[in-house]
Amino acid sequence: MIVRKATINDNEQIFSLYKKLAIVPDGIIRNPSEITEQYVSNFLEESIDNGLILVAVNEYQIVGEIHAATPKIYAFQHLLTDLTIVIDPSKQGQGLGKIIFKEFLYVVETSFPHILRVELYTREHNERNVKFYESLGFINEGRQERKIYLSKNCFHTPIHMVWFNPNYDMGYDQK
Repeated sequence: MIVRKATINDNEQIFSLYKKLAIVPDGIIRNPSEITEQYVSNFLEESIDNGLILVAVNEYQIVGEIHAATPKIYAFQHLLTDLTIVIDPSKQGQGLGKIIFKEFLYVVETSFPHILRVELYTREHNERNVKFYESLGFINEGRQERKIYLSKNCFHTPIHMVWFNPNYDMGYDQK
C-alpha cells in the first residue's frame, strides 16, 4: 500500500469509496443521497487548491482518503478544517486509518509551516473514534449538543477536536 497526494484523476475512485462508506452506520455525517459526484469534485478541488488531500492505494485501488482545507478568510489562514477521513469498510480495523492519518499530520508538520490547527468533528458517542484521534494528539475543544440531526427525535452530539502543529511558523502571514 502507498499513501500519496490525491489528484483530480482520483475523483471517480474517491466517489466510489464515499458511496460505500455512506451506507455504514456512524461512517460519515452524510446521507447516501448527499454523496454526489459534485460533492466529491468540490472537496477534491478545494483540498488540492487550499489544503491537503491524501489517498491510500492498494493494488491500484483507492482504499482510504483524508482531506482538510483552509477557509478563504484571512483570519483563518492558519487552519486546516473540516478534516474528513474515510477507509473502505472492508479494510477497516487493519491500521490503515492510522497510517494515512499519521502521514497527513507528517506532511502538515514538514510542509505546512503556516498551519497551526488541524480541526475535525466526531460523534461523542463513538468512543473508538474519540480515542483514535486522541492517540494521534488531538484534544477535545468542546461538544455541540444535538447538532447532528438524524430524525425528528434523534440527534447526535459532535465534539470538536484539534491537533496543533509543533512546527508552526509564528512569523508566517499570508496577506
